[in-house]
Amino acid sequence: MQRRLSIALVVTLLPTAFLWLWKLTYGFSDWAAIWLLFIAAMIFLGNWSITIDRWKAERGIFLRSGSWLAGWLTGRTGAFLSSTLLVFLLVPALAWNALTMSGAEVVVSLALVFASAWLFLWMQSFLIRHFIPPFDRIVATGPSAWMVGLPFSIILFFVTWYAQSIPAEMLTADFSVTLRSRLGELPERRGWISEMLAFGYAFEASKMWLVVQMRDYPLIAILFNLDMALFGFFAARASVVMTHFVETHYHGTPNAPV
Repeated sequence: MQRRLSIALVVTLLPTAFLWLWKLTYGFSDWAAIWLLFIAAMIFLGNWSITIDRWKAERGIFLRSGSWLAGWLTGRTGAFLSSTLLVFLLVPALAWNALTMSGAEVVVSLALVFASAWLFLWMQSFLIRHFIPPFDRIVATGPSAWMVGLPFSIILFFVTWYAQSIPAEMLTADFSVTLRSRLGELPERRGWISEMLAFGYAFEASKMWLVVQMRDYPLIAILFNLDMALFGFFAARASVVMTHFVETHYHGTPNAPV
């Protein structure tokens, strides 16, 4: 239990520190992106390890020992592509939300990350009694992300819906005014980070303007708040693969079956 607690805390606090440093420094230099590279490496290597282990285990079932095909069917191409795709999906989402989330959303997100990490480790220690490695962690990967991601996504949705307020002047502003207002939040220093963030702020401005226009139709306006719910699933998945990365580099006592 102490090992699971230690790993879950590392998975929660280490990426949080990187994202905090990213938020602190992105306005001064494009080198702030280096903090995101640490998170990208954790996600990439964690997913790479899970994917390769799964492929090797499955290859051992259908491929004869000593076959020359083993040198070709390494699974590295698939692992590289899936890990790269995951990085390009998760890291921008984490970086953007680190800049825009409210305090309440941050607290819920931290709880989500910790719960995902803890559940993954607990499920793995339970499943190892019934599955041979690496199928214990392979089977635990998907359910631990979904079982935490779903309820926390709902919580994030309602926290965002009720906590966010639209400035009074935006209720009568046209789209161009709304767009200029959000783009005004960009750092004064120009650079590729500002250019990339401009797309995010333009999207947020469009969403705010549409919500205002449809304020008499709340059920339709709700659809424009689903991005935060989607972020909940992204954060849960990121937590699970980073947990696997931290676990493989943790030098404590291995998880005991429960």
